[in-house]
Amino acid sequence: MSYVTIEDRVDRLEALFGQFLTEMALLNKQAKERDQAAEGRHKAAEERHKAAEERQREAEERFARFQDEMRQSRKELDKQWGDLANKMGTIIEDILAPNLRRLAREHFRFDRIDDFMIRRCRRSFVHPEAESEFDTLVVGPDAVILGEAKSTPTLESVEAFAEKISTFFEFFPEYRGRRLISILGSWAIPDRLVAALTARGIYALRMGEKTMELANAAALEAAP
Repeated sequence: MSYVTIEDRVDRLEALFGQFLTEMALLNKQAKERDQAAEGRHKAAEERHKAAEERQREAEERFARFQDEMRQSRKELDKQWGDLANKMGTIIEDILAPNLRRLAREHFRFDRIDDFMIRRCRRSFVHPEAESEFDTLVVGPDAVILGEAKSTPTLESVEAFAEKISTFFEFFPEYRGRRLISILGSWAIPDRLVAALTARGIYALRMGEKTMELANAAALEAAP
């Protein structure tokens, strides 16, 4: 019968404890390696995300610059077109008339356009010796748009147009009872003249960001 001495037991425990420490060290090493690998993957993902954000920011900046360039090019092209129309004397046909037809439907809600006239000359029914030319007339069932084109509007031209408006029904008595909408159009109308037109109840039609716009529609239509 063999006996296990205390020394043998101690030696065995020491061996087991040494093996345990070795295994724990290996496990710790493996865990540390996994953590480092995960941290590397996370760092790589963050770098990819930052790179993607940077590419998106650069793309947005390029697109914004492109939009600005396009707007500037559009403004320059529109100005050249307006200058050419002024020089050729076709501002009525090229700028005023087509926009009045559009505004008749889109802004003033004409159900239909019954008549459309450009450069209409007519004699007064009240004063036969008086004759006047009307740049553009858009006639609807309940309203008439009277358009006046000016390549370079002035306060004097505003006052002259206001005088023409006051005598309109003397030249076109058949439209009495219909609302008269008066619009002075030009490629550019200074704000001080827009204010003068508003004070006289006349719409100011000038070039906006993309198309011809009624610069004082809100002010006129907010009035009681």
